[in-house]
Amino acid sequence: MKSYIAALSALPRDLKLFFLFNILANIGFGVFQLVFNLYLVKLEFREDYIGLFNGIQTVFMALAGLTLGATIARLGIWPSLIGGMLLFFTASYLVALVEQSIVLLMISAMYGFGLCFLFNFSMPFILEFAPANERARAAAITFSGQSLAITLGSLLGGFMPGIVHRLTGGEGDPGVTDYRITLIAGTVIATIGMVPLFLMGDARRSRAAQELARAAVTESPVERRQTKRDLSVFVLVAGVMALGVGTVIPFYNVFLTEEIGVSSRQVGYVFAFGSAAAAIIGLSSPWLSKRAGPLDAILGLRMVMLPAYLLLIIAPGYALAIFAHAIRQVAINVNWPIDSTFMGEILPPRARATAFGWRSGAWNLGSAISALAGGAIIVRWGYSPTFVIMVVFTALSAVIFTVYFRRHPRVVTGELGHRAVVRSSEEPSA
Repeated sequence: MKSYIAALSALPRDLKLFFLFNILANIGFGVFQLVFNLYLVKLEFREDYIGLFNGIQTVFMALAGLTLGATIARLGIWPSLIGGMLLFFTASYLVALVEQSIVLLMISAMYGFGLCFLFNFSMPFILEFAPANERARAAAITFSGQSLAITLGSLLGGFMPGIVHRLTGGEGDPGVTDYRITLIAGTVIATIGMVPLFLMGDARRSRAAQELARAAVTESPVERRQTKRDLSVFVLVAGVMALGVGTVIPFYNVFLTEEIGVSSRQVGYVFAFGSAAAAIIGLSSPWLSKRAGPLDAILGLRMVMLPAYLLLIIAPGYALAIFAHAIRQVAINVNWPIDSTFMGEILPPRARATAFGWRSGAWNLGSAISALAGGAIIVRWGYSPTFVIMVVFTALSAVIFTVYFRRHPRVVTGELGHRAVVRSSEEPSA
């Protein structure tokens, strides 16, 4: 932990301000994530409308992802992030104030478009402004901080409606106004995160758009073809994995309550425990990448969660359900910085933002499709088939990723891979 604190203090000022922005913005998102569906229920909307709202949000997140690279290439990282956040915060305030169903669906599209900027700017920003030998550590700190922030926001969102209700002299359960105030309070916290963005120096003055344009011109035809193949595999792997994960994760809280028999409060504790464990253990990702190499680490982390979900088919139980969810969250949080850093290193600068955006688009479209299919499967045959689907598609995505990149020219020559990660720790800071 001391090494992380020392490394954090040595990072550029703008990167530390970006960490602060991420923490505040994700606390606000954690509040929103926990409370909003409950708020819609208080407005007397049913599950079909909630599903429609979330479906529109997911589709527009995907559309935003497809345009992310072009937006950054034209405007630069900092202006694009500011624009996306302004859109996101505006939509967050509006959904807390509007009650008309059609208007809410329109705002859902705006919210989803802006949410893409919150979720997908971390790695482009880190790759642009972190020293090359500190990118993996910066990514681990960022994603662990996000997990802790969302956990804190979820806990705050769980307690705040009741507190507001009691402070205003209400009786019984919290009502629409209490949830509305909670949503607005969460958004206020997230909006404060804009302050660190405006305190930045080099990031505000960056001319990344012009640099990306020049980089594209200097690439050879062979390099362009390789980049297209690499980018296609990154996007394909995300889509394949989403097709599996989307059949299980959106319904896992229902699985816990309906099949395992836990209370809604216990579900909250399960999710909070998983997020907290993921945040802490996620800091080990640079060490694991260095010890095992990024490809072996990615393969192992994607496969390690699968046996627990297969066991849930045979012997469903509370302890195993907690373990399955926790190990999945931990594996994802450790894997994400390794995977994202590897992707950023293997692609040329001008393709990085496009890759993260397209991968987000594939993930969200795949998740939307698989969630619709998963719901129908669960109603007809129960949860067991969806666990099998998740295991199969997750394993398939891991195999595609590993087989392709083990044969990549830069991995075969040793430029990237285990030896590259070890060597990076000896490089001087940029």
